[in-house]
Amino acid sequence: MLDVSTTSVKDLLAYAIRSEMDSNKAYKDLADRVSNPLLKEKFHWLAFEENKHKQVLIRLHEALFSGQTIQIPDKPSEELLKRIEITPTSSLVDLLFQAMESEKSAEEFYARLAERMENVQKRLLQYLSKVEHSHHVMLKSEYDAVQDFEDYAEKDIDKIIT
Repeated sequence: MLDVSTTSVKDLLAYAIRSEMDSNKAYKDLADRVSNPLLKEKFHWLAFEENKHKQVLIRLHEALFSGQTIQIPDKPSEELLKRIEITPTSSLVDLLFQAMESEKSAEEFYARLAERMENVQKRLLQYLSKVEHSHHVMLKSEYDAVQDFEDYAEKDIDKIIT
């Protein structure tokens, strides 16, 4: 069983990179599913953010394990980081809930991993944790909007409220 407190930092970084890659793809796929331009833009922005996180984690790996190849797993670890499972029948409410859980999981993961680090690496992981928290807050806002406005995913906001 994988645990942030006992699994090697090298392996944890590899799983985190896998998670960021999967989240990037999920947010791109979510952007393709909605018509609301604002929601579409937010999903594209989240995909961009997840890609930035992947690059930061790759640089962190290089700093800690200079010259060693990153062995990115083919599959994520649900024990460490939740992921978004998109199916053709998934509702937007369900997908936003999964995305919120995924971001909350990442926030906790990076906070716990930061506890095992020092100095710059610790601050970097604390920063990532806070950014993941901000993603969760944004997704919660969208989750609430989808529940309040039936056709939120399909229309511009001015057409929903008029």
